[in-house]
Amino acid sequence: MNTTVLAVALVVTAVLALTPALRSSRAWKATVTPLSSIMGSGFLVSAPLVAAVTGVWAPLAMVGLLVAAYGLGAMIRFNIRYAEPIVEGRQGEHHAHRGHCDSAKSTWALGEERVARTLEKASHLVLAGAYVVSVSYYLQLLAAFVLDRLGMQDPMLARTGTTVVLGAIATAGSLWGLSALEKLETAVVSLNLGTIAALLVGLLVHDVGLALDGSLALPDLPVEGTPTHAVRVMMGLLIVVQGFETSRFLGAEHPPEERVATMRIAQLASAAIYVLFVTLMLPLLHGGLSADVTAIVGLVGPVATVLPTLIVVAAIGSQLNAAVADDAGCVGLMETIVGDRLSPRWVYLVVGGLAIGVTWLTDVLSVISVASRAFALFYALQCLVTVATALEREDAEHRRVFMVAGGVLALIAASVTVLGIPASA
Repeated sequence: MNTTVLAVALVVTAVLALTPALRSSRAWKATVTPLSSIMGSGFLVSAPLVAAVTGVWAPLAMVGLLVAAYGLGAMIRFNIRYAEPIVEGRQGEHHAHRGHCDSAKSTWALGEERVARTLEKASHLVLAGAYVVSVSYYLQLLAAFVLDRLGMQDPMLARTGTTVVLGAIATAGSLWGLSALEKLETAVVSLNLGTIAALLVGLLVHDVGLALDGSLALPDLPVEGTPTHAVRVMMGLLIVVQGFETSRFLGAEHPPEERVATMRIAQLASAAIYVLFVTLMLPLLHGGLSADVTAIVGLVGPVATVLPTLIVVAAIGSQLNAAVADDAGCVGLMETIVGDRLSPRWVYLVVGGLAIGVTWLTDVLSVISVASRAFALFYALQCLVTVATALEREDAEHRRVFMVAGGVLALIAASVTVLGIPASA
């Protein structure tokens, strides 16, 4: 099994990292950016955390979370198509012509444009805050995996290590920018996806072996707490399937329809992988399972002895890469918000300082919930942008459906912001 797992990991990693056609493909780049963000942010922690709350119903609970995420993704895709021309303005258009067009519009339509632009700006401010939290989350998760592999469980040491890495990233960004670290993205994403493929193959072979022996059975996983509590914890796990919104900010490199199509592919592919993973993990779970972000390392040991080490290596790379990407994204958003009032050098330091503050005010489980709630607020605002845009753009396809769905999903996302709780609560 060790040979099989290593072979799958190496082959998939090499194909993704070294194939010229993939490396030069714009469509692949537009797909892998949201896909890697979705799969990297919480894939390894998903099965143990969801199973600890919902027991053997974990696959269905994951399906529910993924359906909600896909609905939110549909709102983002609508905004890529129809809201971007409104909220970003008609760049390059002559001011007199723009004024003539605006004068021909109804006061109602102009009001909807202003609402959409205001909501978009507000969502960017919220997203910047969400990125700050997510940077802390990624590095707290990285510290948890490293310390677990070293046989250490020390929250103070984890926070100290996270603080050191955050300080290093902030300093590097302030002095030289993060372009050098961002260049490692292709290798890290390839390794992460290669590890995921190896893990799924290992789990599939393991479960098939149990079935052939007649020993495959659902585990005894008692569910503690009420259904309402389970729903609130699942709300707090939204960060696990978050990341699809990155397609919204690839406009400089990819046209709208390409981003819409590749974002949909990324969400559907990641959804299939998540459901398969949680389902295949069930036979390895057992009673008394605790909500532990590093539980996957110990659980996959019986599948292949090499898997725990491979998972830790991939976790370190993916979490560091995600932290750098979100740090750079946060800095970019902050620069658009503060303009020339603060230099990029200081913005990196401010973002790093805020992330360090989040690190010392939370632990690895509570920061998952905080990050989920922050992103849920961003999604709620994006849903309201959808509603305002659908009201204004009479040419939008299925505009009435999006008006209603946007309002419903805005309420759902807002409820996640208010009601989501950590898995440890």
